[in-house]
Amino acid sequence: MRQEPGVCVTFTEVGMSGDVLIHVENVYKKFCLDLKRSLWYGLTDVGRELSGRKQPSELRRDEFWAVHDVSLSIKRGEIVGLIGPNGSGKTTLLRLINGLIKPDRGKITVRGRVGALIQLGAGFSPILSGLENIHINAAILGLSRQEINSRMEEIIAFADIGDFINTPVRNYSSGMRARLGFAVAIHMSPDVLLVDEVLSVGDMVFRNKALDRMHKLANSGVAVVFVSHNLSQVDRLCTRAMYLKKGTMEYVGATMDVIAHYAATHIGAHEKGIIHHPGSQEYIWIQESQLLNAEGEVGGIIRNGDAMTVRLILEVRQFLRHPHFSFMAEPIHGYVTAALFSMPSGFEHRPSMIPGTHTIDLKVAQVPLMPGPYRLRLSVTGDDNNQLWGRVTNLALLHVHQRQGSMETGGDQSIWTLVASELHTVSSPAPNV
Repeated sequence: MRQEPGVCVTFTEVGMSGDVLIHVENVYKKFCLDLKRSLWYGLTDVGRELSGRKQPSELRRDEFWAVHDVSLSIKRGEIVGLIGPNGSGKTTLLRLINGLIKPDRGKITVRGRVGALIQLGAGFSPILSGLENIHINAAILGLSRQEINSRMEEIIAFADIGDFINTPVRNYSSGMRARLGFAVAIHMSPDVLLVDEVLSVGDMVFRNKALDRMHKLANSGVAVVFVSHNLSQVDRLCTRAMYLKKGTMEYVGATMDVIAHYAATHIGAHEKGIIHHPGSQEYIWIQESQLLNAEGEVGGIIRNGDAMTVRLILEVRQFLRHPHFSFMAEPIHGYVTAALFSMPSGFEHRPSMIPGTHTIDLKVAQVPLMPGPYRLRLSVTGDDNNQLWGRVTNLALLHVHQRQGSMETGGDQSIWTLVASELHTVSSPAPNV
């Protein structure tokens, strides 16, 4: 235990009382942008600590809060996703929990052994072989030689790097280092597992194997904190999530609710736009867009493989001859598919529109998208399919959920898919007689 006035970081053995394994209470951590000034502040802070004087509570010149008044509790068996843009404080928070750095204010309590994979290759000596690094890391974590030897075959098998296990780590690719680091962390019988964006460098087979293993660890009572920019993986894996923004805890709740909040605030709110003719004549005004699931529920859960409808309420300001509506679903984050939803080319599928208010449905029989958030873009072209009448960016935010009972995840790259959609007129103005 390390302690100073207003600061407490405690690591204890797992007891039978209470299920909370990680408790963070009103934690602050600041850094300095200037290196020389940071060194000077560090020396003065050490002097204050040794003399028992109180640390400065306000930010000094060039300082900023990397973590600002963060509180959280994570129970045994929970998998908590930590999301947010780059520089939001996610890695700093994990380092605080792991005890690598101490907070400037607040209290952190961690019960049990911590297995951490915070930085790729951290804790590995580049001149030693993978096998030697396994022995050293396990010994540092307090395992006896007998315990290390009993788990060695399992670690090597899970890492699956073949004969490279006897090669110096400096010769490893980033994916191989991720495999070895994750294999070591999960086989050290951790009570708490911290994983920070290291699976992004592994191949799809290893990522799926690692995600499945984290599920099993959670079922056995391990508390997992999973940091990733791949929101489809967060949705698949985590029981709840936390959105960190500029060092503060912006939103905490059910995984998909947090992802939806993050997507809405990170890319901007829903924007309704005007579709313009290239000559700047206003042809259509999009008044409202709605997403309907397979059961026809507005705002209901849309799952991959199910039907979906995009309902548009629009004002037509000039006669439109056989307009062609298409919309694109582009992934916001993560390695997930994207799709272009387009109507058939025949004019019989594309009714002309007279001026007035129309409500139309663009129906898709099967959504071919992996779980995750998408931004919908709408395009409207003329009767020759070559003239672009206009487009709407950010028509709506689509959140695709995992189909129940499925364990699919995103592939290694975005895959564009062309999908047929049908236009159905819900209501239209009566023609003038």
